[in-house]
Amino acid sequence: MKKVASGVYDPLADDAESQAKGAAKPAKAGAAVEGKKKFLHFYKPSELAAYETPEDVPLIGDLHIYRGGIFVLGGAPGVGKSFCLSQLAISGATGADWFGMKTHRQFKTMILQAENGLVRLGTEYKQHCEVPGLDEWVRVSGDVDTFAFESPDFCEEFRAEVVAFAPDVIVLDPWNRAARDCMEKDFRQAFENIIACLPEGSARPALVIVAHTRKPRMGERVNGRGLLNLLSGSLILGSVPRAAFILQAASDDTERKEFVFCCCKNNNGELGKATAWKREGVRFLGPLTDFDWDAFNGGSTGAAGKNKKVEESDLIEVFNGGQKWLSKDKATKAMMKVAGVGRSAAYSALDMVKGRFVHLLRVNPANGEYSVHEEPEGWDGDEEAEA
Repeated sequence: MKKVASGVYDPLADDAESQAKGAAKPAKAGAAVEGKKKFLHFYKPSELAAYETPEDVPLIGDLHIYRGGIFVLGGAPGVGKSFCLSQLAISGATGADWFGMKTHRQFKTMILQAENGLVRLGTEYKQHCEVPGLDEWVRVSGDVDTFAFESPDFCEEFRAEVVAFAPDVIVLDPWNRAARDCMEKDFRQAFENIIACLPEGSARPALVIVAHTRKPRMGERVNGRGLLNLLSGSLILGSVPRAAFILQAASDDTERKEFVFCCCKNNNGELGKATAWKREGVRFLGPLTDFDWDAFNGGSTGAAGKNKKVEESDLIEVFNGGQKWLSKDKATKAMMKVAGVGRSAAYSALDMVKGRFVHLLRVNPANGEYSVHEEPEGWDGDEEAEA
């Protein structure tokens, strides 16, 4: 029994060698028919037990991403999926963790994308190229009109680019430029067309596809494994990939920059915990240690503040009747404590445009700190909220 280059024991290697030497042997189970592609390869239990994953196969996390596998990242339009996968490419070049998951070795990433023109890419990579040496590890396509994997000419050109760069990871952004419709047969055909363009065997890179999530239903809040059901389109989009990730905005508030990253499927390892991140420019920073998970998992108010809302008296207490000034972040935390609500409800109470307490709040233009107008009616001045 011989070992192939990838380190996998091949029980048919001896048979194949003798066939190549012209030995006249009758065909038997496990032997390939001369001149034809071999489709099946069965292993003995002992051979499977002896298998060891080659060191160059795992790329990210607990086999969250590895060479030869298919993976999907889903999220609502505009949530930052492209930034997320640019960060994957940078992690491959630098060895930095990707959303809290270990990067096992440096790897090359090729991004085939149809979402962003040179204006957006130029702005993005001016920041990324603050890290030296990316040219050896990353390739990004210009804005492609369509992923024409049904075209022999397109496939020939794509194969040539793959052979020339030899990536460990190929990103396809977005999936709906490859699948012409949302029917199961269209999704299956798209997968087959793409895979046919990739190298075979141990040379096959990881394939990461970017997909949209469907519009949530009224009052719907899904977490954990249930996020897999949000992927838009055929069930094949959730069943073919070996691991699936969902990126969500923590709030509908346009001023907030917190996002939640969750692995909702991992066929070859642990899912891991959902993590919260803050986007600064083109990068996601974190994980955040003070994120309000109760508010996020329970909806706008969170489990601790369900069916509660901020009252005028809560604002008066937080700002000590107008005697205390607080930054918006500190005021939000104090409001959560005083009113017993989640972060979203507390944050919304400080909205100076459409909030319920615009008449009561005031902002110091010099430093942006918040307070209320002094001694509103009903304030007795006896209590002072903690900062």
